[in-house]
Amino acid sequence: NSIVMKRFLILVFCVGSVVAKAQPDDKVIYYEDSKVKKSRISLALNLNPNWTDRRLIDEGTPSGGEYQLKNDQADGSFQLNYGLDVFFRLGSALRIGTGFGVANADFSVQDASYYSASRPDTILVDVSTEVSMYTIPLKLNFNTSLTDAFDLEVIPQIQMNLINFYENSYTPQNGSAEFKNDFTDKTRAVTYTVGIALGGTFKLTDNWGLFVRGDIRYMVNPLIDEVNYPREALFNLGLNTGLKYSF
Repeated sequence: NSIVMKRFLILVFCVGSVVAKAQPDDKVIYYEDSKVKKSRISLALNLNPNWTDRRLIDEGTPSGGEYQLKNDQADGSFQLNYGLDVFFRLGSALRIGTGFGVANADFSVQDASYYSASRPDTILVDVSTEVSMYTIPLKLNFNTSLTDAFDLEVIPQIQMNLINFYENSYTPQNGSAEFKNDFTDKTRAVTYTVGIALGGTFKLTDNWGLFVRGDIRYMVNPLIDEVNYPREALFNLGLNTGLKYSF
């Protein structure tokens, strides 16, 4: 009987071992997505090639003042703006960000009338305007992963602009010498721009990403808001590109 009991115990042990080994492994395995969820903060270096032009709010062409537009159409130019953003993850598909940047504009108008107390007559001039400003954006990043290597992103934003330079260069059509006026002290202390970017981020590594997005921005109030001065604002059309690092 003892031999039978030993054989029975050995058989029970063997069967128990096989059953235990056949049980499903309940261990939770975290794949790549867990690394994304752990990343709550990211930095983005922005390089934005874009076409910048001027628009007139309410098509405002004043009838007086030393600078009067005859043609409200302006010619814009290509610019390369840049900045640095920091984003905080609020959910799996939403991040909020802010930052600091530098933006420039250069546009010109033809056939403007110019006169002042120092001149005996009114002359036609071509006007070239240069603007520089610091920018502080507030961005929402709505994103979804299409593949393991690409995230689709929609980014609406509001941008605060601090103007630090505004200068007009006048080229008289009568052949007289070119002259300039610095209107920096007449600009608004703050202007605001709204915009939206659509594109995505290519994941180079677990931490690094390359983003490319189409971008459009529209200034909602004038650079200079004075009586008898054109109510000029800016709009931008181009790309929002750069590198992103997730901590």
